[in-house]
Amino acid sequence: LLEKDDFHVVEYQSPQVIVLPVIEQEYVVMAKVRRQILGGSVWELPAGGVLENECPEEAALRELGEETGISITEPSRLLPLDTLVVSPNRLPMFPLIYQIDLSHQEFETRSDHDNEVESVAFFSLDKVREMILSGEIITSITLAILGRFLIGQQLSSSSSIPIP
Repeated sequence: LLEKDDFHVVEYQSPQVIVLPVIEQEYVVMAKVRRQILGGSVWELPAGGVLENECPEEAALRELGEETGISITEPSRLLPLDTLVVSPNRLPMFPLIYQIDLSHQEFETRSDHDNEVESVAFFSLDKVREMILSGEIITSITLAILGRFLIGQQLSSSSSIPIP
């Protein structure tokens, strides 16, 4: 935590990774994470910091396993996505974002998640839209990644319709 002229800022000591787990292009896996500062638990994508002597892909798979219980060992399954800039003037973070495509079986055979996580679930793309609009999903980075993914899905499913 650093004190600037008129505000405080958190600067991460290690690169940050975020994983967008997608089941058969129809569902998104999210973890309901306990966030005491927010007064409860919120739906988020698996995320965290890269540990010393760990590459970002290893960190992404580790965070996926810790927060969802889904164990994937092949880094080649991670699809790097374009980064997002988180508050460039106050929190200059450029998280490494990965998508991973999963099967229903990989979700169903997951192991236990860590204690920080209240529950893990998958949601249809329509349900994700509803959760965004109803305020069930509130963290900015999760909203940005999901919004970009949903728009991309919508555009690819209507590729025969010209975009003005």
